[in-house]
Amino acid sequence: MPDPPSLVDLRRRVEKMPKIDLPELVLEVMSWHPDFVEAFTHVSGNDARVADLGLSVAALLCSYAMNVGFKAVAGPGAAALTRDRLHHVDQNYVRFETLAAANSVLVKAQAEIGLAGEWGGGLVASVDGMRFVVPVRTIHARPNPKYFGRKRGITWLNMLNDQSAGLSAQVLRGTPRDSLHTVDVVLSQHGGKVPEAIITDTGSYSDIVFGLFHLTGYQYRPELANLPDQRLWRIDPNADYGPLDRAARGRIDIDIDIDIDRITRHWDDMCRIAVSLHLSFVIRTSSSTDTR
Repeated sequence: MPDPPSLVDLRRRVEKMPKIDLPELVLEVMSWHPDFVEAFTHVSGNDARVADLGLSVAALLCSYAMNVGFKAVAGPGAAALTRDRLHHVDQNYVRFETLAAANSVLVKAQAEIGLAGEWGGGLVASVDGMRFVVPVRTIHARPNPKYFGRKRGITWLNMLNDQSAGLSAQVLRGTPRDSLHTVDVVLSQHGGKVPEAIITDTGSYSDIVFGLFHLTGYQYRPELANLPDQRLWRIDPNADYGPLDRAARGRIDIDIDIDIDRITRHWDDMCRIAVSLHLSFVIRTSSSTDTR
């Protein structure tokens, strides 16, 4: 089939675009959103900032993203790109809190782009894991012959919304089952709209996770493999669930009042777990004092 005129026009315009290096792109985005650089505060809380902080931060971000070390991005002709300056900024300005704050600026900016709005409203997010081999010796990696052969690796569990913005992520040792870690990733979101629906694959599904997401106010929509072999639960044995009738073969018994009574008896504890997950510290039952 011949290329449609729209594709020919798009290809022509893309070929005319200037070729730039990755650091130049990072610096240009920084110029669009000054709050991005402002998010990198000193670890001491001091308001004083080094000169040309944005240039040093851009170099560090490129160094980490491309895994090339400081030597490849250092430039002796610029004070902001000397190795001493890069080490200083890395130790005092670049940390989890500042990266999360800077990422929230990018998530907000992404949502304001018209094309991203056509993709979705930011209320649907998916969580999935990617496996990576770790080439160096470290206690933070685990073996798994299926994914890493004779080497060790990690799982990067990432939450992405329907506007293609990364909302949260977590590095896991080896290849553990994603289920409970998925709850942690969703509840540790950094910036952007809080999604209403969470989509995962079968590896992130369990009955406990289904219940936890429901208690914390999310719609959980796992893409279940081998659905006829899954076991869902029903209260009314005579209810017709259509295509899910075969899967809904588990029964919560009302007649003998055992399972329902158990839910009622532990309802306060279940709500306490949901609040603890939202607040990131445990609510004790013995007193009104919170235990962090």
